Amino acid sequence: MRSTSLLFVIFLLSFSLQAQYNEVGMHLGLSNYIGDLSENKMNPESFKSLIGIHARRNFTKYFSAKVALTKAEITGNDAYAKLQENRDRNLNFRSDVLELAVIGEVNFSPYNIRANQTGVPYFFTGIAFTHFNPQAQMRGTWYDLQPLQTEGKNYSRNTLAIPFGLGMKFNISYKLNFGFEFGARKTFTDYLDDVSTQYLDVVELRQTDPMVAALAYRTPELTGSFNENPVGTDRGNPENKDWYFFGAITVSVNLTDKYGLDFDQKYEIFKEHLKKPEKVKEDKNLNKRKKDTRYKQKKKGVFRKKKQLGPIVKKRSN
Repeated sequence: MRSTSLLFVIFLLSFSLQAQYNEVGMHLGLSNYIGDLSENKMNPESFKSLIGIHARRNFTKYFSAKVALTKAEITGNDAYAKLQENRDRNLNFRSDVLELAVIGEVNFSPYNIRANQTGVPYFFTGIAFTHFNPQAQMRGTWYDLQPLQTEGKNYSRNTLAIPFGLGMKFNISYKLNFGFEFGARKTFTDYLDDVSTQYLDVVELRQTDPMVAALAYRTPELTGSFNENPVGTDRGNPENKDWYFFGAITVSVNLTDKYGLDFDQKYEIFKEHLKKPEKVKEDKNLNKRKKDTRYKQKKKGVFRKKKQLGPIVKKRSN
């Protein structure tokens, strides 16, 4: 245990001894979801947009850490299902997803802003805090589903997620980077879509809250009749947690010195010449005294010239 801790400390210290620099940027792309309302696969009809900002710390040529804030939308609909029983279930949802992620990136080859590489692939993983809010549309109106407890459970609209995936980054200049990445997010909730377990007693629910009953059991919207009470039958599968996916194009700016030398230690010797000289605080009284001295010296010089020119002028006048 001690040897492992020692190795970890040495590993961290090696980062601090390397030259480092930061980046800030943004990312744009598409999102999708896998869960009970997608038959556990990504549906082409469910791609939605995402936007986000990120900051990256490049510790070495092989390792970087990134903090990213991303807003996206995910959606699912039984109307796209292949199985008839899922189409008959007739459920749908959409949800805004707000993700704050801390991610580590490992480059497959060395990357720095003066190497002029065409592209460097990397693997990333980390941890994310995700907020979601599933909604369903009924008769043209969208309803927040979590407060209605359509399965009788008051679940949290926050979850942890494990992001991981692959990317490629390109150094366009010493200031600008371009890239793209695709990543999956394994969540620890089965309620991104508000569907997980079994149907409640819909007959009883219709007597107490008809709107919740209608959103919980939507087959009658297709068949036109209520048929039998679905209580106790499967509405979803609690064994499979929900996933969501991000694919994005990234653009970032290097926060480095004018010549992009921050990452390479071999250029350390040149950095001293790039530093601006420290400004010396000016003493106003000292400046005033200097000006007075210069004025007196100038005045004395004029008087000397006049004295020297005096006899010559007199002789010429005579």
